[in-house]
Amino acid sequence: MPLAEGRKLSIYRIEDLPDSHLLKVLGIRKGTQFIIQSKQPFKGPIVVKVGNRSIAIDYDIAKKIEVEEVA
Repeated sequence: MPLAEGRKLSIYRIEDLPDSHLLKVLGIRKGTQFIIQSKQPFKGPIVVKVGNRSIAIDYDIAKKIEVEEVA
């Protein structure tokens, strides 16, 4: 499922994502596990927690990141 469709406070693992240097620098890679901390309304950013870092991901990019729910 796309990250944009994920549920808040659920744990996911990245299965596929666009080739983006910025995502790699932020620690967003295939196999990364994270928690969705918040989803902003009106197609706003999705904030995920990767390790001890919170990262805001643009909604349009989040639609292109495929994830699988872990827990």
